[in-house]
Amino acid sequence: MPLSKLKFKPGINRDRTDLASMGGWYDGNLVRFRDGYPEKLGGWQAETITPYIGEATKLYVYALTTGAEIAGLATTKKIYIRVGTTLFDITPIRATFITPATNNCFTTNTTVGTTGQVLVTIVGHGAETGDFVTFSGSVAVGGITAVQLDKEFEVTVISDNTFTIQTAGTATSAATGGGTNIVAAFQINIGADSSVAGYGWGAGTWSRGVWGGASTTPAIVNVRLVFMDNFNNDLIFNLNNEGSIFYWTYNSTFSNRAVLLSSLPGAIAVPQKTEKTLFAPSGHLLALGASAYSETATAGATISGIVSTGTTATVTTATAHGRAINDYVFLFGQITTAYSGTYQIITVPSATTFTYTLLASTTSPAATAGSYQAIDYTAGDYDPMLIRFADVNADIGPKPEVWNPQLANSAGFLFVKEGSRIITGANVRQETLIWTDTSLSTLQFLGTAEVFGLQLLSSDTNIMGANAYADVNNNVYWMGTDNFFVYDGRVNVLKCPLTRYVFEDINRAQSQLIYGGTNKEFNEVIWFYCSGGVTPSTSIDRYVVYNYRDDIWYYGQLNRTTWFDAGISRFPLATSGGYIYSHENGPNNGQPLGAAPLAISSYIESAFMDIDEGEQFMLTKRVIPDVDFTASESFNPVTGVPLTPAVDMAIAVTKFPGAATSTTDAAGATLTRGVTTATGTIDQYTDQVFIRARGRQMNFKISSNTVGTQWQLGDSRVDAKPDGLRG
Repeated sequence: MPLSKLKFKPGINRDRTDLASMGGWYDGNLVRFRDGYPEKLGGWQAETITPYIGEATKLYVYALTTGAEIAGLATTKKIYIRVGTTLFDITPIRATFITPATNNCFTTNTTVGTTGQVLVTIVGHGAETGDFVTFSGSVAVGGITAVQLDKEFEVTVISDNTFTIQTAGTATSAATGGGTNIVAAFQINIGADSSVAGYGWGAGTWSRGVWGGASTTPAIVNVRLVFMDNFNNDLIFNLNNEGSIFYWTYNSTFSNRAVLLSSLPGAIAVPQKTEKTLFAPSGHLLALGASAYSETATAGATISGIVSTGTTATVTTATAHGRAINDYVFLFGQITTAYSGTYQIITVPSATTFTYTLLASTTSPAATAGSYQAIDYTAGDYDPMLIRFADVNADIGPKPEVWNPQLANSAGFLFVKEGSRIITGANVRQETLIWTDTSLSTLQFLGTAEVFGLQLLSSDTNIMGANAYADVNNNVYWMGTDNFFVYDGRVNVLKCPLTRYVFEDINRAQSQLIYGGTNKEFNEVIWFYCSGGVTPSTSIDRYVVYNYRDDIWYYGQLNRTTWFDAGISRFPLATSGGYIYSHENGPNNGQPLGAAPLAISSYIESAFMDIDEGEQFMLTKRVIPDVDFTASESFNPVTGVPLTPAVDMAIAVTKFPGAATSTTDAAGATLTRGVTTATGTIDQYTDQVFIRARGRQMNFKISSNTVGTQWQLGDSRVDAKPDGLRG
């Protein structure tokens, strides 16, 4: 028989029928293409020991000024700092209740099966079921020890004033107590793991339906997303859904929690709510979709004197000032310039004195007269199309805590005109792209009094979710609602042979979970998403890849809720099931907690092909394989015995194009439509494998499901010839 080379076009095409895709690949999982040839994806290893709590929605890796790697990790329930294999909980505290609110707040019970459960009474606790609280200063009550009470607990809310916790103790009596000096620190409310539709009161649109009744139109409660950026060694992040901005200050023990950015010394007019924060290339911290700036000033009052020690200035007022710590004042009039301007009060020694911090020490004489105004910065209405930006000082750099527009700073705001709400933003080159629900604009630093300029790029584009983009090589790629796009100076639709396959099988209700990333080593842009179908998935289970160098696409099934490319870290990092994994790290599915690694089940399957327009039957007897097993392991990592890596090659033949290659149809029924499959095993020592198959249409499949095996397919050849017109 003559030998024919098994050469197929790289990439996978599912937007045409199997037979119409002749000459290419039609299906695959956990494979990529390198230089046009398919190979199994690299494996992954668990990088953390203790699992995180909640579903991870953001992984942000950055380098400290020392060069050390550090990462922020956000889940739907917690915020962490990852250092090496350890996760440190930095979740902000929402509220702290101290005596008398927590006096004797614990009530034990001796009901069988719930003896470790404790009822906690704290009026107006503000917690939701699933929130976390940490107690300290407790004393034993009802057989539950202080050590068993002074811990972090996940709460189950009973009412506005009560909730339960599950201790590790066993109550010996039903009692109320716990002490009078209990501190209860509540973390910020948790978010949803996935988007859900609700019909409850307040879920619907105002004036729709009967007042006081449930909405007849479901409202989507979106999953909690967190957006992160770093300021030197520190981490800045915000929660979506009109969330607050938080700031975590680096320390070597990682023992501190994040706090509200507005609580930092010198913080002025920080947006109370924003959809997303990120630093622009100019260094300005942006708030995309934000509560408006609002400033109110009282009438001027008299200053009788100011003295300074170092950078601390002490003001004496002619009458009681009525100011408190952290209030803002504007000093002006007949006072030395060094003392004038807007400042935040740091101490209030008396009713007629307050102190503030000067920008620099001054040798100017103490002022003896002047005026001050009390300045109140309040949150205006939330505007989903408002962009606000913090100050950048020309000498000292970004000032992410200063948001009040002044002639002496570069803080300010502007509005996006196209669309109804800002979805997300991303930096590329020296500009920031801003997506709304209907448009894409570019925000560019001008360096003038206007600070920024906003230019519309497209009024006919969209993005599927806030994380559905990735940038590489000064290009930004994103998943729209029906197409894939790229911005390379212009907005272009990407031609994709998987468009219909992906967008007809995506759970659009979970579009906020979509996560884009890059794998620059292999020239890949990746999107992870939730599949649709009869039973739509509410967690990520699919991915699609665009290889921008070769202009090809492929896909597969994998649960990865976040992704961060290699660069700062040696390997790409991703999250799944409570752990951070390093990818392209070995050939296996590395399990956490020292468990034995698992095999990665990968395959690539060609489209069907025929000869003579399908008129002739084909007969094959053998395959001359060309498979490379470089990067496979020498020994089985589970058994320790020498490993001979291998793949299976299968040839499927049919008499008619309508015959299926799987054993079940879409309804799950068994198929008996004349599909015949012959399989042979190929290892590095196989020179030929005898596989006999006959049919009008034929396809080829390479698969592996053994630990330690890594493979790449080359130019295999097959003995094949025409074999008549009849079956």
